[in-house]
Amino acid sequence: MEKKKYWRNVIRGPFYKETEPGMTGTSIFAHHDEYGSGTTLGYHCINTNYEVPFTHSHDFHEVLCFIGGNPEDINDLGAEISICLGDELEEHIITSATIVTIPPGLKHCPLVVRKITKPFVFLEVSTTKGYAQTGAPQGLTPE
Repeated sequence: MEKKKYWRNVIRGPFYKETEPGMTGTSIFAHHDEYGSGTTLGYHCINTNYEVPFTHSHDFHEVLCFIGGNPEDINDLGAEISICLGDELEEHIITSATIVTIPPGLKHCPLVVRKITKPFVFLEVSTTKGYAQTGAPQGLTPE
């Protein structure tokens, strides 16, 4: 079979099953420069209570997206999410599709998902080759 010129630009995975309690199905979890693009990505389906209990920060920009699981109405989140931001832990309550943008150095979390009536998508994107956090235990690493 002929090797195509841009074969390195079409990536499948890495995929993980049941990465953390509260996540269902298959997740895409690329926090270690798997894409060689200077970004990290996490795509997860949440179907029950979920929590990131530790306040932490990063030296890179991170975007957290909370998206309803119904493609006909992604604004219908089907859950209540609490996220705290800043040194003062300012709490924000999310009940519809929302994007939270976190600049470098901004402390964030705890993040608590509760009152779930249907699964939703949690998408995290960061501008770094390798995901790391200050002030909390490190997360999953591929085997």
